[in-house]
Amino acid sequence: MHALLHAIATMDLSTDVRRIFHGRGGLHPGCEHWALDVFPPVFVLTSFQPASDDVLAVVGTALAARWQHLVPGQPLNWVYQCRFDGRTETRLMAGEVPEPHVVTEQGARYRVHV
Repeated sequence: MHALLHAIATMDLSTDVRRIFHGRGGLHPGCEHWALDVFPPVFVLTSFQPASDDVLAVVGTALAARWQHLVPGQPLNWVYQCRFDGRTETRLMAGEVPEPHVVTEQGARYRVHV
């Protein structure tokens, strides 16, 4: 999980949709089940195997610390999604998800549902 936490600790502020961490590519042994994306203003942590509440708390703390460094005083919004064994569970972990949730990617605007 060290690689995921390092990616969080060094991420920049993004106004576009962006992948922050991609473990499934095999570059980070032990982190193959993690992906972290930002759909501003919401972070989406995806795991392809169940994660304990303790692990999610560590990730949440890392996200909160980096977010406060990047935009002091702004609330952190993040969602955890587990895709495992043919099922998907999505949980709001902090903050809120705007409705409608409109994001941009390279100048194009999209309405998304995380």
